[in-house]
Amino acid sequence: MSKSNRSKYFLNNPNNTNIPLLRDELHKALSKEEFIVEIPVTEDEIIEITEKNANAKLKKVSIQKLNYVDEKCQVKKIWKINLEKDIPGISTSSRTTECAILVLQKYESSYRLNIILIELKSSIDNKELEKIEEKFSSAMSRVCMLLVLNNHLNPKQGYNEEEIYVDFKGILFYKIFSEKRKSEGENYSQLYSILHTSNKSGTLTCQTILREQDKIKVQCFCHQDNDLETEIRKNLKDLL
Repeated sequence: MSKSNRSKYFLNNPNNTNIPLLRDELHKALSKEEFIVEIPVTEDEIIEITEKNANAKLKKVSIQKLNYVDEKCQVKKIWKINLEKDIPGISTSSRTTECAILVLQKYESSYRLNIILIELKSSIDNKELEKIEEKFSSAMSRVCMLLVLNNHLNPKQGYNEEEIYVDFKGILFYKIFSEKRKSEGENYSQLYSILHTSNKSGTLTCQTILREQDKIKVQCFCHQDNDLETEIRKNLKDLL
């Protein structure tokens, strides 16, 4: 193949701005596929996560009031990563959460990037909880790899050369939890213990690409108010 027929990308080429960098082209492609979408930080904007299964009793979670601010920090940017979107070579839809919501908060002298991994379930049982734990750990590894593709030193982004802390959190929305009898000698999962705490929250220890024993904070929201209600609405503040 002649050079003129090759796809020409550079990993780094400061002397020629006419030749695209591979990282920049990948960003454009992922945006075009709506794999990564920047969400406006406004009062009226809503992030919707939908369940594709037509028989699901929990069909949608809506996250509202995105322009959250308090005395310590304010939300500056939000991105939604559609982890289940079918993109050849990138998708791992069977072992990932529905999506990841990335929320960049500005503090007085630093930033915090909250990575919120969201899973929707109409009904769950204690035997399925281990699979959900695997989804959280796999999504953590996947988002870590996506983060290093971004040029956080780019002055156009407005937060170059700033300290940015990364904080993972897993959110499980569900309607029904059904107890199933365990076999003799079979242990209960960590998520099972978290579901049985008073506030349905705790810390999950799991294996990621970075550590054999990584940790993620988990919060579970059960919606049983109305069997006919198929949507859960939460303010962004409730997930941070």
